Amino acid sequence: MKIDRYSLRTKLVIAALMCFMIPLIVNYFLTTYVTKDIVLQKAVSSTRDTLILVDSNVSGIVEQMLSLSNIILMNNEINKHVKMSKEQFARGNNSDQQLDYMRLISNLDDLFAQNSDMYITVLGINGFAYTNYSFSDFNPNFFHGKIEFKELDKLAAFSTAWIGLQDNYYGNFEAKQKSPKVLTIARTMKNSSGHSLGYVIVSVNESKIQRQLNSYSEQKIMLMDESGTILSQSQSESINIGQQFRYNDYAINENTLVYNNEKYIYVSEPVAGTKWSLLSLVPYSSAVGPNNQILVTSFIMQFLFFTGFCILLMILISAITNPITQLGKFVAKVNMGQLNIRSGIRGQHEVGQLGKSIDQMLDRIEMMIEQITLEQTQKRKAELEMLQAQINPHFMFNLLNSIRLSILIRGDEENAKLIGSLSSLLRMTINRDNEWISLRDEIETIQHYIRLMNFRHANQVQLIEKIVVGSDHVLVPRFMLQPIIENAIIHGFHQYGGQIEIESYTVKVEEESRLLIKIHDNGVGMTPERLQELITKLENEKGDAAPNKSGFSGIGVTNVYQRLKLIYGEKFLMRINSEVDVGTTITLQLPQVNRDVE
Repeated sequence: MKIDRYSLRTKLVIAALMCFMIPLIVNYFLTTYVTKDIVLQKAVSSTRDTLILVDSNVSGIVEQMLSLSNIILMNNEINKHVKMSKEQFARGNNSDQQLDYMRLISNLDDLFAQNSDMYITVLGINGFAYTNYSFSDFNPNFFHGKIEFKELDKLAAFSTAWIGLQDNYYGNFEAKQKSPKVLTIARTMKNSSGHSLGYVIVSVNESKIQRQLNSYSEQKIMLMDESGTILSQSQSESINIGQQFRYNDYAINENTLVYNNEKYIYVSEPVAGTKWSLLSLVPYSSAVGPNNQILVTSFIMQFLFFTGFCILLMILISAITNPITQLGKFVAKVNMGQLNIRSGIRGQHEVGQLGKSIDQMLDRIEMMIEQITLEQTQKRKAELEMLQAQINPHFMFNLLNSIRLSILIRGDEENAKLIGSLSSLLRMTINRDNEWISLRDEIETIQHYIRLMNFRHANQVQLIEKIVVGSDHVLVPRFMLQPIIENAIIHGFHQYGGQIEIESYTVKVEEESRLLIKIHDNGVGMTPERLQELITKLENEKGDAAPNKSGFSGIGVTNVYQRLKLIYGEKFLMRINSEVDVGTTITLQLPQVNRDVE
């Protein structure tokens, strides 16, 4: 799992944060979800209460309109005049009849004088007409082109036709500017036999209705007829008066709708005694906003409290786990090979005891490593000294050079080269001054060795070099490659001819330069089982390299691996790939060592 990569301190902090934050977040969302419907119902209830208050005010205006029309319908004098035939009304030129008519008009004017926002029109079929406004402002006979009186004739006595929204035809220009629309109702005056005698038309300025709707600025309230046409509204931002608004088409549930990408809470209430209704739209955000603000504020306070608590907890966890963290870093450095450092962690607690024990163990390990290193160094020097003690080096070199020159003078260049190779190889073997040589010198030693082996076994082993410029000056241990080449000739070619290819180049591994050397032969190769056996032997080899008892052939691949592992440690890598009848490839990866080579 990925969490295994984190330290113990980090795991404790993450666990503490999860234990506090998860319940906090779950509580917030759970509370929001549970209270959402409750908040919505409270908002709907509040909106409905407001709408009922508005309804009572609008109903008062409508009742006033009906009351004024009832006064006219129940007035005996008006009924007497409209019941006259057209001929009688037209001949009504005697003084008594004119006096009655003038008295009626005066009484009606006095009666309706207090209703300046309402326009009352009485039209008799016989030609009788009365208005509480000037005929010069609007001729009531024009209603015949604006109201379907035939439809009014179909109404029962005392029934009301809810005409609805109309342009304001009354008053002067200033009055029309203040209220460009009026709301109109109409009623029919009938005789006992049900025939229409006349019509009562009552209109009210839409602005009067709007003033009632504007009393609640936090809501958008509309007065609508049965077809959904807006007769009046408190605000006119996106929907105009006279426009149809079928709010049910935008509803997403019982009390919410979405219009123009904004969510609203809506409540509808019918206006008592009419075919009109009131619709209230409240932005959802403003309706539930206060409750959400309370929840957010509560969440923030809890979050701040838990944050302070977590900071205190992290400080305590840091203090408690600090020795463990230090010990973990210390062990990581030791694992990377820094055996000369010590933790210095002390105390009566378990970590202090563990730190002290590790320091003591490292002291013993370091002493053992120094002892083993000293023994190995002495052992290698003893082996070289024993080899050098077999013959006198200077005598041997001088003698071989003399023989080579003698043969060369006689024209035998091939044997002269053989003597030269043997001299160089022996010089490299017994030279005790420096155990490190350049890769170029090591490859020249291989060239001499292969030349001598070709002469000895009468075969033709070809050496191909692919040395990248720059890698040939890297220092390597002496005779590092010779045992591998010998192994290829003896076991890969069975002492017959073949081809050996040496490739070298430098690479970057973890920001450090490394030397890669690949030795490939086209010999018989190894079976997978034999290859696995060799790899297992290399991985499990614990003993020292076997002593050199038979010249160059006594040190094999295992000895090379153990020797380089001892020199370079964990930074040395060896990979072996082999395939039957194809050949074997050995790849060595060494830390790059550059020194001045004389």
